[in-house]
Amino acid sequence: MNDGPVAGVTTPAFVRFQGVSVRYGEGPESVLALQSADLSFAAGDFVCIVGPSGCGKTTMMQTLAGFLTPTSGTVSVDGRAVDGPGPDRGVVFQQPALFPWMTVRANAGFGPRMRGENPRMAAERVERWLRTTGLWDFRDRYPYELSGGMQQRLAIARALCNEPRLLLMDEPFGALDALTRERMQEELHAVWRRTGMTVVFITHSVEEAVYLGTEVVVMSPRPGRIVERIATPFARGAAEENIRTVKSRPDFIALRERVLSLIWGMEDPEA
Repeated sequence: MNDGPVAGVTTPAFVRFQGVSVRYGEGPESVLALQSADLSFAAGDFVCIVGPSGCGKTTMMQTLAGFLTPTSGTVSVDGRAVDGPGPDRGVVFQQPALFPWMTVRANAGFGPRMRGENPRMAAERVERWLRTTGLWDFRDRYPYELSGGMQQRLAIARALCNEPRLLLMDEPFGALDALTRERMQEELHAVWRRTGMTVVFITHSVEEAVYLGTEVVVMSPRPGRIVERIATPFARGAAEENIRTVKSRPDFIALRERVLSLIWGMEDPEA
């Protein structure tokens, strides 16, 4: 297992998991979901985590978000231990989880408003991110008036309005149709390139992970362990080629198949 930085990366660790294990429940009925996870990566990286269902991907992300306390080990961001949720970490889930009684603009500005930020500065930030995600013209609409892709863009805009240093995304495009999904991948890449923020992205789609990530982390079946880390070269140059062109390249297909073979080759001990 490669638990250190990817070869050639010498920048300091921004996110670090050290010996992180998570056990749900107590006694003989307890379940070890994550086992001794060691992982670190630099600011500005786009890290995609893949693996079989139930391998602990979401559990791992929840410890980083501060929603879940590890049974053992530590999680830190920029040298500080994670001890709960914080505005420095924005979270986007598979379902947008928007407030249906609020307009698009009110949903996007919820975080700054709850923290009592300067209303004028918060409003400027909301406008900037709604324009960036293509939702400014819909600012006075309600979530039910938006398509699924637009709702997910709003969820992303809401997270970005908090100006997080770290964006955590748990299967955010899983419920979208194929065309909308690829459009959202391109839009997310554009935001990432523009902001330089760090992204942790969980997905069941190996193709999505290889396209989006600067690195793909492959996890084993439960108890989840990190079995391999693979540097991926496509994210940095994705703006220069059409998404379908990138995904049709022989080197892209070869890397996608390499990751798939790792996952297919794992034996589920409960099978």
